[in-house]
Amino acid sequence: MLTVLCNSNTIKLAHVAAGAFTRHVNELLTRQDYVVVALPGGRSVREFFAVLKQEDIAWQKIHFFMLDERLVSLEDDDSNYKAAKEQFFDFLIQEKNLPAENVHPFIYDAKTADFGLKVYEAELKQFGGKYDIVVAGVGEDGHTASLFPNHQTLDSIENFVLEKNSPKPPSERISASPALIKQTKVVLVFFIGEGKIDAYKKFNDENTDWHECPVKIFREVEKCYAVTNIK
Repeated sequence: MLTVLCNSNTIKLAHVAAGAFTRHVNELLTRQDYVVVALPGGRSVREFFAVLKQEDIAWQKIHFFMLDERLVSLEDDDSNYKAAKEQFFDFLIQEKNLPAENVHPFIYDAKTADFGLKVYEAELKQFGGKYDIVVAGVGEDGHTASLFPNHQTLDSIENFVLEKNSPKPPSERISASPALIKQTKVVLVFFIGEGKIDAYKKFNDENTDWHECPVKIFREVEKCYAVTNIK
């Protein structure tokens, strides 16, 4: 089911989105011991992170994974984890709300054929093998995570895909696959800024195939929030 959260004021919008996130976390925790959340990098979620880290959540019961990652070190400026760490994780860990071991970055290993992907998948399997909640951004071309339009990785039956020739730099990435994403209970996907207008139109266009606009994958999830400042 799709719910649109829309406000031209991105701070107010972030508060509404954070409230939805918190409600779903609390509801899930009435039925399970922990909640697994996948986070993106990118600029679209900065204000959301700023608001979310102030929410009254049982952070010790949340485990965070990356929705996708670039094949770089954790200290590299291109790392999605580095962005999430600086904007979100550091505050929660320093405030002693979130245990550091609840944060699960993808560790790039240049010495292995899959660059550490199987190890990361095995780590996720220790927590049920799927995400409960996904937070995602979207590119101008309708890509989400590192899933790009009309790319061969879209039809993978694996939980994660390895992208060695991304249409956008950096060229080497890993990503949750559509198969894994579709198992998610709740998604909040952010369409922020004029550059995302075309992607948002395609997301809402019933005649656009999800292979042409991968962000439409989220419409198959049980509960999808489109978070946008686009009227």
